[in-house]
This record gives sequence, C-alpha cells and structure tokens, in this order.
Amino acid sequence: MGHKNQKCTVSITEYRGRIRLRWRYQDKRYSLSLAAYNKPNLSKAILVAANIEKDIVYDVFDDTLEKYKPEERKPKTESKPLKTMVGYFEEWASVYKQMDCETHIDYYTMRNTLKKWGEFTEKTMLANLNQEKFSPQTYNKRLTMLNGFVKWLIKKKIWKANPLEDVNKKKVKKVAKDNRKPFTEEEIRKILSAFKNNTYSPKSSHYSHSHYYPFIYFLFKTGVRPAEAIGLRVECIDFKKEQITIKEVMARSVKGTNAAQRIRKETKNGKVRLLPLSQDLKDVLLPVCANKHPDDLVFQSFNGQCIDDRMFQRRVFKVVLKELGIQERVLYACRHTFGSRCIDAGMTPVMTAFLMGNNPETALKNYVHQISMPKDLPNI
Repeated sequence: MGHKNQKCTVSITEYRGRIRLRWRYQDKRYSLSLAAYNKPNLSKAILVAANIEKDIVYDVFDDTLEKYKPEERKPKTESKPLKTMVGYFEEWASVYKQMDCETHIDYYTMRNTLKKWGEFTEKTMLANLNQEKFSPQTYNKRLTMLNGFVKWLIKKKIWKANPLEDVNKKKVKKVAKDNRKPFTEEEIRKILSAFKNNTYSPKSSHYSHSHYYPFIYFLFKTGVRPAEAIGLRVECIDFKKEQITIKEVMARSVKGTNAAQRIRKETKNGKVRLLPLSQDLKDVLLPVCANKHPDDLVFQSFNGQCIDDRMFQRRVFKVVLKELGIQERVLYACRHTFGSRCIDAGMTPVMTAFLMGNNPETALKNYVHQISMPKDLPNI
C-alpha cells in the first residue's frame, strides 16, 4: 500500500487513513504520522521524507522529530471590528444610563448627530458640536449629555482628555410662551361648556366633542401633564379613599404620537404622587370608569385607543378655542393654568409643587403666572 524504500531510507505508508513515515536510524525505529492519505498530502510527505534522509546523511538528524512535524494551523479567528463612537455611545446610554436610543428622544437624536459626524476624536468633537445649528437650549442639553459620555470614555481609558470640560453653556433668553399662557376663569368655563354640550362638534363627524369632556375637565382640574392623563389607568383611581395615584405616562416615542407608537414609562421626574378626588371630579370620572378593567385606560379615543394628544390638539382643542375666540394654546396650558390658579387662591408654593409633581422652585419658575392684579399695595 505504500512505497518500499531501501535500507536507511524513509518509507511512506498509509495507516488508518493517514500518511505514516517509518525509518531506522542508529538501531532505533522512528515513526511519524502526517496528514490524511491523499495525493496533495503525499507530495508534501515525500519532501518531509527527503528532508529526514538528508539530515541523516549529514548527521544533523533531529531525534525529537519536531523539525519534521507539520506546523499546526491555528484556527482562523474573525477579527472583531473596532467599536465605533456611535457604538460606545449606545453602550453608555443603555448600560450606564438605562436609556434606549430607539425610544428616548434625546438619546435618539444625539445618536443620529454622532452618526452624522462619523468617526471623531477628542480633537474634533468640540468643532463638530459647534458646527451644529442648535438653539441655545438644545445646545446646552447636548453639551450636558456629551460631557457625561466623554467622562465615561475617559474612565474606560478610551479617551485621555475631555474636550468639553471648560466649555460654557450658552445663555438662554427667557421668552414667555403665549401658547402656554394660563386661561382665565371665564375661558375655562366656556371651553368646558363647549366640550360638554358639543357646541362646535361638526355634524358630519363620527365622534362628538363631549366624548373628550372628562379628559379636558381632568386636565384643568388636576394640572397633570397630558401624557400622565393619557396613561392613567382605572386602578389608579380609588373612589373609596377618594384619591388618584399619578405614577406613569403613555409617552410619545421617536416613532410617533399615535396609540401604536406610544410607550408606557414612569413620570417625567420619576415621582409618584397622590391627588385628592373631589366630588365634582368623582362625578365626572365614575361614568368613564364604569365597566372597565383595572388595567384599562381611563381616557380613551373614540375608537377605544389611547388618546393622541397631537391629533386632539389639532382636530379638537384648536377648533374649539378658535370658535370661542380664545387665543390659541397648547394642552400644556391647562397645567400652567392649574399652577397659577393654586397660587392665586392662596395655596403655598410647596403644596402647589406637590400637586404638580415638581419641586417648588421648578413650579414657581415654569408654571406660575400672574392671573389677577392686586387691588391694593401694602401699607407703609
């Protein structure tokens, strides 16, 4: 089956499907197993045998046989591509900030900006940031986020220095937003009456404005954020204890504002708060919660889905305000109205902030407006 060689030569044979070399040197038998027995490998084996015979002739034979063994081929390992800066940002956001770049708008937009920059370094990051046409408020938000990201890069020894460390935030001019100006008492009454009585519901519409009366009443009465009202479940209203628990929202996602794209998450600042359930509010909510399961949404659209506040603003709220001759506002104006009315009625800033789920400084700074002029000045 193999090649029979003369004495003192190396013979090549097949043994159990593999090539075997056999020879004798200085009264000692040697054997070396090589690769599978086939034509290409036989050609290589002949060269190995010739090499052994040559070494024997010149008395440089390696009796450990290491010289004649084929080099072991190391298995090919796929080299992992180096992680990009976008990849590092996604890791930082998800693992260390517990934020999903696919659902949280700030991280989603920041990631898209980094993708646009391509590969950047400590030396180019600030220039890239300053080239963006951000508003001062957006610039400051992005600067804060990137600062946190870079500190993590340094901690991980990926970067050595923070190019944003000494960068100041831009000055933001405080501009009053007319679309969040509080409603007057008279305007509130007109709006609620128009919703309740379908005053401006189009006759051709397949739903009436009165369907949304409990929703708009709740916003004015409690001052909750629109997403908190939209995400309120029946189980969060305790009619016996006469209290409402605000603990979560149905928030807009990066994919849209409709029911299918909204995501359930904790409140904006993670706080859980209790609101009193007054009798008038109970009268409005009881019919809405009847025959619903605890997990059902309290306020639903006419087709049984969660309310799309953007569509509600455009198709319903804006229409009613226009017909009433009231300056256009966003739904968030209901929250500003609540905060201003609380302070105007003599409620303390601490209690107002508690009801709104903010700290007193935030509540006074952002939500409280002067809605009535004092009749007199303090005595001297």
